[in-house]
Amino acid sequence: MITFEEAIETVLRNAKPLPAAQVRIEDAVGRVLLEELRSGIDMPPFDKSAVDGYAIRSAEADRPLRNVGLILAGDVFKGKVLPGQCVKIMTGAPVPPWADGVVMVEDSSEKDGFVTFLKAPGKGENICRRGEDIKKGTRILARGTVLSLSHIAVMAAIGRSRVKAGTLPQVSLINTGGELIPPGQSLRGNSIYNSNGPMLSALLKSDGIKAEPVIVRDEPRALKAAFAKGLKADIMLISGGVSMGDFDLVPGTLKSLGVKCLFHKVRVRPGKPMFFGVKGRKLVFGIPGNPLANFMAYLAYVRPAIRKLACRPDYAPEFKTGTCSGKFEPKTPRRALVLTAVGAETAYSLAEVSNNGSADILALAAANGFTMVKEGGSLKKGEKAKFLTWL
Repeated sequence: MITFEEAIETVLRNAKPLPAAQVRIEDAVGRVLLEELRSGIDMPPFDKSAVDGYAIRSAEADRPLRNVGLILAGDVFKGKVLPGQCVKIMTGAPVPPWADGVVMVEDSSEKDGFVTFLKAPGKGENICRRGEDIKKGTRILARGTVLSLSHIAVMAAIGRSRVKAGTLPQVSLINTGGELIPPGQSLRGNSIYNSNGPMLSALLKSDGIKAEPVIVRDEPRALKAAFAKGLKADIMLISGGVSMGDFDLVPGTLKSLGVKCLFHKVRVRPGKPMFFGVKGRKLVFGIPGNPLANFMAYLAYVRPAIRKLACRPDYAPEFKTGTCSGKFEPKTPRRALVLTAVGAETAYSLAEVSNNGSADILALAAANGFTMVKEGGSLKKGEKAKFLTWL
């Protein structure tokens, strides 16, 4: 049986980054940028009006000026504008070279083709100068940036429709157990609803991956067929059937398909019977069927593997530090990850969420983290501790 830290290290050592891909910028959120982006243009690419109003020579704002034209966004004004004249201009339209100010329409009054100005603009007022936001050659985003929603507009603004980015792995999600039925159907006999499947599917979705849970009976042929299909993905995630009971057939079935077991037991609670194996570059996770074990295993093993395959630099599980608001006494010789309510304040207060074991779904709903307690140890009120969270 290996330690919790050894299990994480083994997973990450075997998670090899996938080849980069050219990705549409709309689909790039959550991916890591694998090129440096520099602007090939000035932004804005020309002097443009910041408002709807009139382009004028600012020295002439003290007298009525004849309006001799209109400049719309995207237009090129080719007319000649003499002293004593002005042109109406819309927001975003190019400011003619002779104009050194734009008067807002609210500060003007037009009658019979002549415009009177209520307020004189200063030189350059209401004009966005060429290159004011971004100069040609400026680095926009560094290689290794994890792309967020706020990055999409700037990539589009410099003319990029695609970027070189990390590839999100394909994941197959399998729940084992003849008693499981999808939520929404009517319970029959001794069936129960599949809670782990939707939970894992939602966790995967939070990492940008779409995977619908497949329910498979604990029967050798059915398992083998499902696993053979699941191994076509980069990661196969199996919930249930990995312990030592008569119907825990997952490890043996995986072995028959050529999956090499790298570990099967971890000195941790919850999640002791955790299975991890590989077939070539494919990663296979077998998680014990209890919901707490599923949730913890995703945070500690699966998410880090997904991120490393996707070339993200922040792939390691992120253990934050908080302060215990009460005692933690898990009473186990194994490393314990105790279900916790984490206070959202900067200092992070940690309070144990009492539960009836690894199958207590209601307790999981009241928590937002797992506090780590050393083997056979405990934590006192006021003591600092590491925790995993999905805040």
